[in-house]
Parts: sequence; C-alpha cells; structure tokens
Amino acid sequence: MATVFTGSSPDSSSSSPASSLDSHPVIDRDATRYWFVNAAFLQEIKDSNPNLWHEVHRLRTLCELDPIDIEKPQATIRELVACLDELRDLLALQFALEESYGLIAADSEAAYRIAESMSVAEQNLAEHERQAMVRAVTDQHRCLYLQLIDLVEQAEELQYRGCDVPCLKTLTQTIERFTCDLTAHERLEAELIRMHDSRARTGVSHD
Repeated sequence: MATVFTGSSPDSSSSSPASSLDSHPVIDRDATRYWFVNAAFLQEIKDSNPNLWHEVHRLRTLCELDPIDIEKPQATIRELVACLDELRDLLALQFALEESYGLIAADSEAAYRIAESMSVAEQNLAEHERQAMVRAVTDQHRCLYLQLIDLVEQAEELQYRGCDVPCLKTLTQTIERFTCDLTAHERLEAELIRMHDSRARTGVSHD
C-alpha cells in the first residue's frame, strides 16, 4: 500500500501545488504551536533513506533528454511515471518520519507551559526566527508533496493518452523546477539542523 503524507496539521489540504517555496510563508494555524526540533533524529532520518536520494537522482537523470529519449517519448514517459510513483511514496514516508520524530509540534497548552519556563534570553528574536523556520519547513513539506502528486497525475495522463515530444519536454521542465524546490528545501532543513546542533552545544535546549 502506498504511503500517504497528510502533514502535521489538520488543515494541510489548504496548501496549493503551485505555491512558491521562496516566500517561506508562516501559517497562522501554527502560530500558537511550539516546535521541538530533534536535530540528531532529523539527520538520522535523512541518512537512513538512501532510496529517496537515489530516486531523486534518477529523476533528474531522466529529465536530461537524450536523442533516443526524443525518438521514443512514450518509452521515456513510462520510465518517468515509474520513477515519480516511487518517489511519491518515498517522499511521503520521509516527511511523515521527519514530522513524527524530528519536528514535533506541541499543542497550544504545552506551548504556553514551555514559554513560561523559558528565560527572557530564550524568548528573543532568534528563537522566534527558529520557530518560523520550522513552520516554513513543514509548510514546504505539504507544498512539495502536493506538487509531486500533481506531477504523477500529469505523467500518468500523458502515458495513457499518448505523449509527443513537446509534451515530454514541458513535463521534464516542470519536474526540474520541482527538483530545484526540493533541493532548496533540503538546504533549509540542513540549516535548521545546524542551528539546533549549535544551540545544543551551547547548553540551550528545549528541543
């Protein structure tokens, strides 16, 4: 059975596949949550899923169309559908694990208790920025997953109704934009891990 990622919020269906990752939006429904970040678990989850990164690399390679791919677009689209299907399941599992063990949202009551226990220094602008970064990461999870579902549907439609060269090129360009968004997301998560690793080493830890 395929893994389905639903996100950490009950309102995750409000995200749009076309949403841009550049703005890093902060969603109001998460504003009252306090996010625990377990940087070690988050990094371990990433390191323990080599199949995901293999499929990402495979997808990028498939998008680098050779003359033989142009000559046989229907065969190429079949490969893309298989790769996108596999990547969708792997990415769903990855995001679900990250939001279960690496990025953990407390409810409002718990958030208030944590805020009360924190020193003034810990409630500074840097802490707010860290919390905003986690919300941006989880928002991007939903956005990327919806983008990928849309790509799977586009590729499957082309496979069933027939795929010509212009359609194949258009699809691969859209996929390339998705992989760029995914790369930007991974960089943001790497920065989040770095920040919380540094924070733990200085002895400031509520994660």
